[in-house]
Amino acid sequence: MSSSLSDRGVIREYLLGRLDEQQELESKLSEGILFSDELSEMVESIEDEIIEEYLDGALDSADRKATDEYFLRPLERKNKLQFARLLREHFETNRNDVVVPPLDILPVTGSGASQYGIGVASAAGWGHHLRTYGQFAALILLFMLGVTYISGIRKRQAQLEGELVQERERSASLAREASLLQPPIIALTLVSDRSRGPGAPPHIEIKPSIQRIVVEIALPRGATGTYDVRLEANGKKAALWSATLSPLVSASGDARLMFDVPTRGIESGVYSFVVSSSQQAQRYKYYDFEALAAK
Repeated sequence: MSSSLSDRGVIREYLLGRLDEQQELESKLSEGILFSDELSEMVESIEDEIIEEYLDGALDSADRKATDEYFLRPLERKNKLQFARLLREHFETNRNDVVVPPLDILPVTGSGASQYGIGVASAAGWGHHLRTYGQFAALILLFMLGVTYISGIRKRQAQLEGELVQERERSASLAREASLLQPPIIALTLVSDRSRGPGAPPHIEIKPSIQRIVVEIALPRGATGTYDVRLEANGKKAALWSATLSPLVSASGDARLMFDVPTRGIESGVYSFVVSSSQQAQRYKYYDFEALAAK
């Protein structure tokens, strides 16, 4: 246990609600009380001190105000205060009922005891009753402290569990917001066709949130006319998508095809965009890419 957590003055300030601006220390104390029996016993002891000083009227105005407005908020501390007050009243009443004989006739023995109507057995009986009351009160106090301690642990545990649930909900909400911020499209740029060599094709990861693929295919400089484009799975001639497109030509003569295709039906595997020019019959170029469908 760190020195700050075992400092009785620090714990007293914590119980009086004066560590609100020291959140880290307050959090460490709260966790320590929950998991450390030694610290928990020290807190119980200081709580008892505050209650005794409160009943004795020994608190200064600032501490009494903090006790009324913060320390006595929990129900278990109010119960401890009420029990301590009742216990005091009980002993005050019993003490007032005991008649103490004058000092000049004590001790009384033998015939003198019978003269004053006080027997040895009677005196022993009073001592026995007082011891019995004390033991009974101690048992009640122990029971109440045990109930209060267990109740406090359960409440703190419930509070921590509630905070954990809130944190999980907050994390899930942030994850949902992050997924909404991601655009439902993915870009794919294809520069070289299959005839340029057997190099590994570019690949894209298609997440469930991705709805369309924005494709850019580089064409020879100054390309004109229209182009037939279709999407095929590797080894299959059936087109998953097809269109007739005109290239976009920049002022410098760079030409490219720009279009988008839906991701529906695209699974993990190798695919090809088959491009043919209307000006060059039966000449096909295959632009391969690999799709990785994330689940």
